[in-house]
Amino acid sequence: MLCYLDESGDEQALRTPTDPPVLVIAGIVVDHQQLRGLVYDFLQLKKKFYPALSESGIQLSELITYEIKGRDLRKNIRSGGRNRRRAVFSLIADTLSILEQHNAKIVGEIHVKGDEPLRRWIYAEIVAGIAGQFEAQLRAAQTIGTMILDARTKAKNVPAVHRLTTQRFKSGGNPYPRLVESPVFGHSDAHVALQIADIVASALLFPMACYAYSQCLLDNVHLNEQYGELRERFATKMRLLEHRYTSANGAHAGGIVVRDHLNNQSTLHLYCERPFDHERRDARRVLPPAIDVAP
Repeated sequence: MLCYLDESGDEQALRTPTDPPVLVIAGIVVDHQQLRGLVYDFLQLKKKFYPALSESGIQLSELITYEIKGRDLRKNIRSGGRNRRRAVFSLIADTLSILEQHNAKIVGEIHVKGDEPLRRWIYAEIVAGIAGQFEAQLRAAQTIGTMILDARTKAKNVPAVHRLTTQRFKSGGNPYPRLVESPVFGHSDAHVALQIADIVASALLFPMACYAYSQCLLDNVHLNEQYGELRERFATKMRLLEHRYTSANGAHAGGIVVRDHLNNQSTLHLYCERPFDHERRDARRVLPPAIDVAP
């Protein structure tokens, strides 16, 4: 099995109206025997929505490297016209249908930013948490697997997997015996499955989480009523695609996990129809950081 992960948002504190209010690290898990069909179907989907890619002279390499970026889809949902928004919703629906057809599952973790900055090593912690969920999936399927993360920079890549590498080789046992290697890094223009992971993380979970958990922020550019329509359309399908399992202590585990540092709401709120109740908590305005003035 293969687990492809991408991120949307960042670890930085909320300081200005343009800062993303959530950090999403999420993606897909697919059996290696299903990967070729999954990629082929997604390439055909690209041609369906971008007719220029269907021209007879186009090379396969061009079709692969042409990326449908989640942030662009999000922008079209937020500020595009009705027809453009409808096209995006149709593309997302078809992408989820492809995942369902090839028995792929979605995994991930979302952190909703609050008053305090996220922890310094939050990215590595999230990757380790998803690796634990992936390990449970591998154990249930009695197979082995590897994780492919969308590459950032070396300074960011190494800390993201160092924690996992240390855990795999520490004395006392390996908590991830079915991972054949620590997570490796790829580029989305070379790995089509990473492009799908980007759509899941950036075009679906990021706007859904912004709408569900951050409505009490004022003047943040990432809040938009159209994200509510996105959530209403795809929440049920997303839940059905989650990988859920029962942990060793009998608790329900897996799927998309939300850590709400703003209002302490549950993961299930990601899929609820109603946004955050403003009467429960005063709305907040994100202000730029104070500037120290020398006396």
